[in-house]
Parts: sequence; structure tokens; C-alpha cells
Amino acid sequence: MVTEGKIVDGCGIRVIRNGRTVRVGVLDSLRRVKEIVKEVNAGLECGMGVEDYDQWQEGDVLDAFNTVQKKRTLEEASASMAATLEGVRVEL
Repeated sequence: MVTEGKIVDGCGIRVIRNGRTVRVGVLDSLRRVKEIVKEVNAGLECGMGVEDYDQWQEGDVLDAFNTVQKKRTLEEASASMAATLEGVRVEL
């Protein structure tokens, strides 16, 4: 049962058991009423398969997430460099 948000095919999945993460993988199968679907919204039941994982136990909690790769802007790089060099003294 999806309790919050939505599950999207190909998203990242974190398997949590007894409060500890036991597996992080990629969702490779998502089904709703025997049909392959692209997403399932909160309040609906679905079947899921995670790449190279089949050690499910009753009570496992699945946390779905998307990874977004973002390029740093020149301003962010400059601020990061300034913070790194703050307090560093260089003599030539």
C-alpha cells in the first residue's frame, strides 16, 4: 500500500527493516491489478520488484526516492571555495 506521495517506475527504493536500512536499489517492476504501470499514487495497493533483491520480510517499509543530479553554478562554486580558503594563510 502506498501511504504517501507516489511510486514511479525506475525510482530508487530503500528497504527499511526494524528502523535500519537493509537494501538500497532500483525499482524494476511496478504493477497494479496485474497490469504494468508507470506510477501508483497514495492510497492504492501495488506490486513492486527491486533489482537483485528477493529477501522480503513481513513488516518491511519501502522508501521511494528520486536522485537529481545538479550542476553547481559559478556562484555556488565561488562561495564553496571562499568558505574553504577562509582562515587559510598562503605566503608566496
